[in-house]
Amino acid sequence: MMLKKENIQGQLKVSKDVIFTITKNAVLDIDGICSIANDKKKILRNMFLSQTDSESIDINFVNDTVEISISLYVNPGVKVKSIAEQVQNNVKNEVQSMTGITVSKVNVTISEVKFN
Repeated sequence: MMLKKENIQGQLKVSKDVIFTITKNAVLDIDGICSIANDKKKILRNMFLSQTDSESIDINFVNDTVEISISLYVNPGVKVKSIAEQVQNNVKNEVQSMTGITVSKVNVTISEVKFN
């Protein structure tokens, strides 16, 4: 699925894959993030479809905006509230600046604290 924006010069189409990649990079740039959580449903589905994307980033287009939901693993000792707010701000800023699409929500779920 793609979001289309029209202006005087023509159309801009942005796919979910582009927003997924921007979101993933914006999240992993933040200190304290261990990784993006794996989605067990996607792992099972991808076993049959030969796909490798099993990370928990969900992107939904709503009218002319996008809603993003992310599940994360964090490192021990981090302040969860602070990390979640950093993720929300970083993802929103990166997606909006790179695509011009308004991000209406960034939902963050801290799934686990990963100890090495």
